[in-house]
Amino acid sequence: MADLNKVSKNLIEEVKLASTFKKNQLKNKSLVRSSSSTLALAYEKARNAVEYRDEHLIRQAAIERILRRRLFLNQSNEKIANLLLKELTWAKYIESSQFDKKRQEKLKKIINKYRSAGLLVPNSNTSQILTGLCACEIDEFLNFDPINQIIINYVTQILNKKLIIDIADKTNKDIQTYIAVERGFAKNSEMLIRYKLLKVLLPNWEDSAKLLNTLEIIEKYLNYENRDFIRRKVVELSPAFNLARDFIVENQNDIQNYFEKNGSETLMKKLKETLEQKYRETKNKLLRASKRSIIYIFLTKMVFAILIEVPFDILIGSINYVVLAINILFPPTLMILFNSKVTLPNANNTQILIGKIVSYLQDSEDSFEKEEIIFKNKQSKIEQVFYYIFLLTSAVFVLGIIYFLSILGFNFISQLIFFFFLSVVSFFAFRVREISKDYLLSESRYESFLETLTDYLFLPVIKVGQWLSIQVSKINILSFIFDFIIEAPLKTFLEIFEQWLHFVRVKKEEFLG
Repeated sequence: MADLNKVSKNLIEEVKLASTFKKNQLKNKSLVRSSSSTLALAYEKARNAVEYRDEHLIRQAAIERILRRRLFLNQSNEKIANLLLKELTWAKYIESSQFDKKRQEKLKKIINKYRSAGLLVPNSNTSQILTGLCACEIDEFLNFDPINQIIINYVTQILNKKLIIDIADKTNKDIQTYIAVERGFAKNSEMLIRYKLLKVLLPNWEDSAKLLNTLEIIEKYLNYENRDFIRRKVVELSPAFNLARDFIVENQNDIQNYFEKNGSETLMKKLKETLEQKYRETKNKLLRASKRSIIYIFLTKMVFAILIEVPFDILIGSINYVVLAINILFPPTLMILFNSKVTLPNANNTQILIGKIVSYLQDSEDSFEKEEIIFKNKQSKIEQVFYYIFLLTSAVFVLGIIYFLSILGFNFISQLIFFFFLSVVSFFAFRVREISKDYLLSESRYESFLETLTDYLFLPVIKVGQWLSIQVSKINILSFIFDFIIEAPLKTFLEIFEQWLHFVRVKKEEFLG
């Protein structure tokens, strides 16, 4: 398959170089195993259950969380660097071989750079952004993997040629396409996207004033008014690129053989094997995401019940155990029901998907089928009619639920809590269901009338759940409990425990040596 286009040939060369780099990075790695590690690993699993995020962002979030706690305690940069490495090693986010003086010194410099800039900034929101950026740079330093960024850049180049976007400024158009790829294809956090843009617009920064000015420019790019139109189109086109990414990551050492030396039939056969494997893995991914969401919902619900619902019931008379049981058991049950009938793509989807990948690899960049993104901010008259009908049916749906809850004996507070979790669960279920569409083309999607009707009724509930999940993440009670009431003393105990173990080993060597 030698007739690759220019962009694909560059991709192969970059992947070959990156795979060589990764081979060197993988040498002499070892895992730490200790009582501290076992306890810390168990804690991290519980901690990650209380915040819904994609798996590839968990480590970055852990670094940011540790940084915030250590900075809150106003510890020195050297101590933060040392303890950060130690905590990441305990939880097996990094290998024990990465815990050395050289890396401690580098982390110390990174922390000092952002901390120095933060001291000049009175705005707390900017300080939080700086901490998040610092976490991104530390994560990149400790776990640098060029393959993913190479693929993101490749997808951006393809879509720059394929998409017609009505943006006069070419630089803004290119940046908006890149941001949409980061959001819709890579599913990266806003903080990580912010960090990547900063690296491009202001690499190796030292001047805090220039940094702040660049961050303001980045915020304008991130908040572009028509950003969602571009992101949705990228999501629609992502299934083929998702398969290409998985294939490249799994076969990076033999990538040239598959793309250049072997024939098209060999490549397509291997792509089919990879895709069928990913279908199977998606089932497990759905199950893991559902479990994490259910644990989060159940734990949050217990906190609400203990802090709000039960005290209010006692205040007004007595506890209604039926209502309390419904409010505790209904959210996880609804999550299970929502995701119990999720189906995976069929053989026809597989064939079309592979054909699209081969097209992206072989077709000349100028011959890509163009897709125009229309920024439609005004509704037509018929759409306005449908919108008002939608508002009416949504109101009837909500009022019907309120009436039914009243019959069951729900008081005002219990109803508010019920609607809160109905919205959040619906949104989480929607997020989990989207995982099944990672390899599903829009033309292969089919929904029954019942599924369409259910989605129609729950759309306002899902939207409210999306808003609530964003707001609650800012004041997450469980996160506060874990970070300051549980994690801080736990990690202090582990530090002391590690020092005691070291003392015992030294004394043992002294006595027996």
